[in-house]
Amino acid sequence: MILEGGDMIRRLVGGALFVGLLFATYACGENVPPKGSHDEVKPAPIASTSSNQSSSAVVVAPPSASPSQSPSDNSESSSTPSDYSLDIAMNDANAKYVFNPADITVNVGETVTLKLTSENEFHSFTVDDLGIDVEVDAGETEEITFTFSEAGTYELICIPHESLGMVGKIIVQ
Repeated sequence: MILEGGDMIRRLVGGALFVGLLFATYACGENVPPKGSHDEVKPAPIASTSSNQSSSAVVVAPPSASPSQSPSDNSESSSTPSDYSLDIAMNDANAKYVFNPADITVNVGETVTLKLTSENEFHSFTVDDLGIDVEVDAGETEEITFTFSEAGTYELICIPHESLGMVGKIIVQ
């Protein structure tokens, strides 16, 4: 079967259009890596009065009731009574990954209970220099009680979202 000039051109143009559309469809696909742990997200109300906008707020710890107490080392505990507790939201809405507050200031010797609430994705609350590494599943809250016994500024990161800017610091004064 020999094609006439017009039929051949139509087939070539049609084939080229098909290949072009196929390429355009492939090229327009999202080239963004998926976020989070890819587990089913369980909706859960998050009890927090803070907003996503104040991610760099500084929280200063109230003065300790007994300043003569000074633990000998930084320690994590679930049975030590704390001087106070602090709610920390791990926000991830609208592709903005932040700790809220991002900067936390405490006094040397204070024992603080940190209530860590993850919004929609898995997060970590990691301070390598203090030996803190808490994993929080999507929509869940975890608590950690920690005694801050050594002054300094410590880097806080969310391991899976550090490159997206989910960082902060703990200042022990």
